[in-house]
Amino acid sequence: MLNTIRGKITTGIILISFIILIIINLTIWKIFEDNLQTSILNDMRRIMSIIHYGLERQVINPQGNINLYNRSNLWSVMNKENLQYDIYLSIKYDSDDYIQFAGDIIDKKSTEKIMEDSDKKSSLLYIHNEGTRYFATYSYPVYLKDKYIGIFVFQKDYLAQYNNNKYLMTRILVIQFILFIIMILVNFIWLKKSTNSLNTLLKGIRFIGEGEFSNRLEAKSNDEVAIIIHHFNKMQDQISTQMEYLQQEKIKSEKLEKASRNFFNYATHEMKTPITSITGYAQLLSQSKIDDKTKDRAYERIITEADRMNKMVQNMLIVAKGKEIEKEHYEYFDLNELMSKIIKEYEVIYNRGKIELNLENESIIILSSEEEIRAVILNLIDNAIKYSVDGQIKIRSYLDNYAYITLENKTLPIPEGIKNTLFEPFVKYNHGNQKQASSGLGLYICRELIEKNNGKLNYNLYGDIISFTIKLPIVTN
Repeated sequence: MLNTIRGKITTGIILISFIILIIINLTIWKIFEDNLQTSILNDMRRIMSIIHYGLERQVINPQGNINLYNRSNLWSVMNKENLQYDIYLSIKYDSDDYIQFAGDIIDKKSTEKIMEDSDKKSSLLYIHNEGTRYFATYSYPVYLKDKYIGIFVFQKDYLAQYNNNKYLMTRILVIQFILFIIMILVNFIWLKKSTNSLNTLLKGIRFIGEGEFSNRLEAKSNDEVAIIIHHFNKMQDQISTQMEYLQQEKIKSEKLEKASRNFFNYATHEMKTPITSITGYAQLLSQSKIDDKTKDRAYERIITEADRMNKMVQNMLIVAKGKEIEKEHYEYFDLNELMSKIIKEYEVIYNRGKIELNLENESIIILSSEEEIRAVILNLIDNAIKYSVDGQIKIRSYLDNYAYITLENKTLPIPEGIKNTLFEPFVKYNHGNQKQASSGLGLYICRELIEKNNGKLNYNLYGDIISFTIKLPIVTN
């Protein structure tokens, strides 16, 4: 039963109700105890006030002097209070350690201890709960005209009041127990009736698991489960259609997988940038009249680009086999420094004289894959040079809540059919120049890489000017 919804709900209600009842009863008992202790304290203070007044009348003469040797009147007051309140009262005089008392002492050790703990400084109240005894001991150091006279000690039995609280608490517990049993029985009957529809639904699910789709379920209530049963019956009518649909989707998925493999075969287009760099520096090295510094830089760039191309090939092979590309390692870097480094490293190939670079004065720190951002910028510069009318490129970076990079160049007219689809894969146009070989994947890859780094890549056409804008989130303190 505990594995059913009815069992779990019943168990939960019992546990929650039990915990709530414990908290309520502890609170009630605490209130009883606090009220009893407050009543005891008020009782003791009232008696103390009467005895203190009697002491003042006894020891202070009309001239205002203190006389401690006429103690019979005080005893009369103490005896009267003993008879009225059934309480033990005593005073220990500091002058001669004489103890004057009235009534029967309940526990002598308690009175001795409270006098010691009081230490002539403060009044104390000890409440003793010893099972068969419940009494209070109260001490009060007496000062008259700033002179310590002695200490009052009172002791009284409060077992009757305590037992009365226990009796009331027992009655409350009995009433709570009866109401608790009634609540559980009502809850059990109500849940049993409410979960019948769930049992019907469970049978229908079992039929579907066995491949039977013709069994109609009958709802015997008007609650939410009945609505579910109604939709369940409609679902059975649609399952056959859905099975056919899934078969069609499987065929589409196979076609999509094939197209994806073809896409990554074409994606080797991305390797053109490092190949271009290697070719450019190799041609530079073939010239005999170059200085050693330029030669060393050429060797360094060839090795770097070869490593980059090897990494791209490995990733493409992994994707072609249907595996996930290893997640890029994001890092903090300065976008302006990266762009300056790119222009400096490729000034020989790109002819920096035709590139106008305008960078923000302050640093632009972003958290991205530096290698991927680098690849996008190189690809856009390469495209700008390839398709530019005059070879002039304007590059600018700036901050406006985000980091922005813009690349502008003049271009030949772009056919209307592809003006709005330059980011789509396999879209290309070579203006009749067959030497400009392209797979139409460059801009598509750039956009994917930027979006992977939580950015945006857009373009706008203004007459014969095409402008690409990269938007990347910045790192703020």
